Amino acid sequence: MTKRSLEEVLQSAGNTVEMLRNSRIGAYVYPVVASEFTNWRDEQRAWRESAVLYDQSHHMAELTLEGPDAFGLLSFLAINSFADFDMTKAKHFVPCSYGGHVIGDVILFREAEDRFNMVGRAPTVNWVQFHAETGDYDVSYERDDRSPSRPGKHGVVRRHYRYQIQGPNAKAIIEELNGGPLDDIKFFRVGTMNVAGRQVPAFHHGMAGEPGIEIWGPYEEGDDVKDEILRVGANHGLAQVGARAYSTNTLESGWIPSPLPAVYS
Repeated sequence: MTKRSLEEVLQSAGNTVEMLRNSRIGAYVYPVVASEFTNWRDEQRAWRESAVLYDQSHHMAELTLEGPDAFGLLSFLAINSFADFDMTKAKHFVPCSYGGHVIGDVILFREAEDRFNMVGRAPTVNWVQFHAETGDYDVSYERDDRSPSRPGKHGVVRRHYRYQIQGPNAKAIIEELNGGPLDDIKFFRVGTMNVAGRQVPAFHHGMAGEPGIEIWGPYEEGDDVKDEILRVGANHGLAQVGARAYSTNTLESGWIPSPLPAVYS
């Protein structure tokens, strides 16, 4: 069978959206994380009634963009204002096509004056990488793609682990992990906290309409950090959330869906 380019497939289909809706690829698979730890219903209830731990280490791509023109490139591509965007803030970065249609979304962090890190779905990462490579920008980038859906016997290694603690009991868990009250971190702001003898970034964010903190660090430290969260959380009703329940939290938070990226329209 002769291989065809993506452009040839799209042209022969006639309607890209209908082609994707009728794809035989199957349901989206959240990689590595178990489908359920108890059952998806109890895990859903936990983020409303006690607290949950989301392991977000595997299903998102990362792109670190660095250089004198990094700020200019990102502010050009985004519909967001970059005024007052400093290292204490995160940004819900949404780029559009030249015709004003949505490409996708990611969370963008400013790590240094000329260094930014974005975390989220691949289409936005692809769009930024494309402009970094083809535009007249003095930037470099490092990309870390999401883990394979079915890694099999192959080990999975990412740059960062990424965990989120969320729910009514999240504050008590976070304070016990930190060894005391956490400095007030306003919504979509970034501070720090202590976990398992390490100081880690702490991002005030929530995926299901409940209070939450997202933390990350070197991937090789992830197991130790998770074990400590589970140990402390056991006294507060903490539940781990599997991939099946995780995919439903955006309905509660009103998160942007996964549109067909505008590069195809």
